Amino acid sequence: MLIFTLEGFTPAAISAYGSSWNRTPAIDRLAAEGTTWNRAITPVTDPLEQWDRWANTLAETPQSNHIVVITDDPRLLERDSAAVFEEIILLESDVPTAPDADDESDTIDIEDTSIGRLTALAADRIAQGDSVWLHTRFLTHCWDAPRELSDDTIADEPSYYDEESGEDLPADELGADHDPVPFIVESATPPNHSMTADDDPDWITTWMRTYGCQIKLVDAMLDILSSVLEPDETIVLSGTSGFALGQNGSIGHRTGPWRSCHLHVPLVCSGGSGLRSRLVASADEVAAVIGIRLGNPSGDLLPTHLFAGENVVDTPTEESNPEESLPSNASSPSPTERVITQHRSVPIAITTNDWFYVPSDDHSLPSDAVERCHLYLKPDDLDDFNNVVRLRQEEADRLHQTLLNEFHQTE
Repeated sequence: MLIFTLEGFTPAAISAYGSSWNRTPAIDRLAAEGTTWNRAITPVTDPLEQWDRWANTLAETPQSNHIVVITDDPRLLERDSAAVFEEIILLESDVPTAPDADDESDTIDIEDTSIGRLTALAADRIAQGDSVWLHTRFLTHCWDAPRELSDDTIADEPSYYDEESGEDLPADELGADHDPVPFIVESATPPNHSMTADDDPDWITTWMRTYGCQIKLVDAMLDILSSVLEPDETIVLSGTSGFALGQNGSIGHRTGPWRSCHLHVPLVCSGGSGLRSRLVASADEVAAVIGIRLGNPSGDLLPTHLFAGENVVDTPTEESNPEESLPSNASSPSPTERVITQHRSVPIAITTNDWFYVPSDDHSLPSDAVERCHLYLKPDDLDDFNNVVRLRQEEADRLHQTLLNEFHQTE
């Protein structure tokens, strides 16, 4: 068995989830052979707390005594949940910066990246017959993936990215203080930035392209690990937290206001070729491996109603009237029809089958006026683009009261 989890892992850069700008063939194959959940929502904002939830759930099963945890995150060893496992192997990243693209001698091979070294060790233990939980934080810590992994080649780059083209845009068109936006970022330091009016909007594309390189490296490592596993062995791929790639003007891990991009993570489970029907039929058993309680209000990721079987979200292609498309359900969501996400034990968001509701942009307690809050139609408004709180005030009031009740219960 292989459990592969990543901090800062977003569905936005995975082609199995509909990404048109980043191809991930190994993840696509995993999704095709198994089950892909399109609305896996984390109930906590801290990825370490999410890891604890999974580990503590595993403690209730016989699997924990046979799982080797391999990670680059030293913080896991300090968690109480580390006692669940007999063996945790730590390989910390020692690559402070990405290689200089102009220095061929400084080029990093895939096997020398932080996740490459983790994968080599994981593949060796799998070959020895061990079940492995591979967890990495490189997506939030060290972007050391070779930049040539990008889907975009130098031949496809616009002329103003080509230093040899001699056709750069005129300075008067760029502005006197304009710094050219690079085609891709060479630094290994992940972004943590909220866009302002002074920022070139092309930076979002540049950071997306750079993040896409990291996901292609994940895809390559999954391909290696899948080749070592037996065809009928279980593979679980998921994230402990999401990542903002320009949604609401934010770029980074837990950057900007709490939105779906921070809480929505990929979740793909497969037992190998020909096992899809068995996975669907035994979803409770498979989900228990990583701590998901299906239909349980205290579940670690999401209740039953948020599962979409083997289907993923399709982005709407036709414009519609927001008021006409909004659900008219006036009843409060039951505990099994919602996910309440907490930040430092304070409820800061609620996701239901139809809505995503967050109190405010300043991470304050859910006691602010509802007028300051945000309400997004789900699953249609995938990136929380259109705040419809003014159109559905009664819905916002209900969800706000649900958060307040949850807050008072946790005090």
